[in-house]
Amino acid sequence: MSALSISVAPVPGGDGAGCVIRLAGEADISTTSLRDALAAEVAAGPRLLLVEMSALTFIDSGATQMIITAYRALREQGGTLALVSPSTMVARVLGLLGVDQVIRVYGSIPEAVTSTR
Repeated sequence: MSALSISVAPVPGGDGAGCVIRLAGEADISTTSLRDALAAEVAAGPRLLLVEMSALTFIDSGATQMIITAYRALREQGGTLALVSPSTMVARVLGLLGVDQVIRVYGSIPEAVTSTR
């Protein structure tokens, strides 16, 4: 299994009210760093939280549940969580689990920023 790499940065060209969590590698139920990173960013109360997934090669139902939990918590605070550029395999899992019916999925960060304004 390829370890999960997580980086966080402000939304490019944003107004400072959002951030991008970039995921690379594999995320599963045992990847507590994903849950911790999402919880920390939600606690900061961004208006927009983008989870960029182009370099994520695997995700399971446990990791998707972590993302859904963050989505719900942020929505309760009036914020928005969206997924960006999932790889083909990850997009397939998101579709099979119905995550893409709950959380908006965008093809790029600029598209997500424009659509969520």
